[in-house]
Amino acid sequence: MIVRPAEPKEYNDIYDLADAAFKSHLERMMILVTVSEDPRFQPGDLRVVSVDDKVVSMMMLLRRPLRMGRAVLKGAIVAPVATHPDHQGKGYCSAVMRDAVQYMKTHGFDITILWGNPWLYPHYGYSPAMVKTELVVKPTQKKANVKSPCQIRPFVAADVESITRIYNHNTATRTCAEVRSPAMWEWRPKSSEVKLEVVTDAEGKVIGYWSLGTDWGRPCAHEVGVLNDEACGVVFNRLLETAKTKGVTEFYCIIHPAHPFTRFAFLQGSEVRLRSGGGAGMARVLNPISLLTTMEKEFEHRLHYSELHDLEGTLTIMSEETVVLHIDQGRVSTDAETVVGGLQLDIPLSSFNQLITGYIDINELVKRPHITVTGGKHALRLIDVLFPAGLPSGGFLPLVWE
Repeated sequence: MIVRPAEPKEYNDIYDLADAAFKSHLERMMILVTVSEDPRFQPGDLRVVSVDDKVVSMMMLLRRPLRMGRAVLKGAIVAPVATHPDHQGKGYCSAVMRDAVQYMKTHGFDITILWGNPWLYPHYGYSPAMVKTELVVKPTQKKANVKSPCQIRPFVAADVESITRIYNHNTATRTCAEVRSPAMWEWRPKSSEVKLEVVTDAEGKVIGYWSLGTDWGRPCAHEVGVLNDEACGVVFNRLLETAKTKGVTEFYCIIHPAHPFTRFAFLQGSEVRLRSGGGAGMARVLNPISLLTTMEKEFEHRLHYSELHDLEGTLTIMSEETVVLHIDQGRVSTDAETVVGGLQLDIPLSSFNQLITGYIDINELVKRPHITVTGGKHALRLIDVLFPAGLPSGGFLPLVWE
């Protein structure tokens, strides 16, 4: 068994392996598009296990900037991971994943996320750390009142900068969300079954978009982007029409609860639900010092809007690595030298992943064994301010090639 980067001559074998493992063409298309069109792709990002010169297992990482509040981290999304059915149960998946984690650490990634089996990926340091929610629109709801004239039309290449700007605006502070680029390969539909449409205002400006397709066999909107309430109204009415045309009692939108369209549709009587099935959203911190250093300005912002805005002191965080946060009148800096006598958090990686993303707050995590906080209520409050609970949600790439 050899674990190594894939060679270009093996790409066709890897596509076939993905087809055999997943019995769908989505994963094949993800790999093909990434290696052929993604300018961020590097050959080592596609890794394989070979036995007797035959590829039996693979994983791919997608280089994506990931948000952590207002900070933007060097992130890696793992997708897909597969072992050929004829070679499963022999430890090949474990070998390629452990190799991938070390590869990501060595190449300076701050954090990695994936959607996968919650019983498998904790073996490689991942923890459940992201939520999946959906908005449910029912055809019995009333149409929204749209006062200004708008036009709905298919997406064209000239729209790519506008919809990218809208997407990044809608996800500007959403932890674990990807930062996207205005590149056609990220947005161009690869399947006639996926419909990407935009809405323009009276002046022809793009103010919203949506991608229609299916999810686990259900008609759905893979993604919605809106610039204002006017766009929300047009999108909402379009989804109502789609629900009626499809003859479904519920139409699903894969969307975050804090998305501006979610709030608009909720006021129109739609429901927000926690999704189940399809695996768990998981995260793993790779380089704590780099990650926390990148977050210094975000920490300062969080402190500024709390009663600790003029705090002076230190917080030592001990997990896979030791990182010290120095706080001086609201300014934050980091280093790796342990400070004796300051506030301290000792936390295993499995829980640190969840704290850093805001998936679970410190007041819940501290009830677990192997987590200790030195400094009492003062330390707990500081940790709570620096790492507030939220609704982290990411990993939903613009898979309009489904």
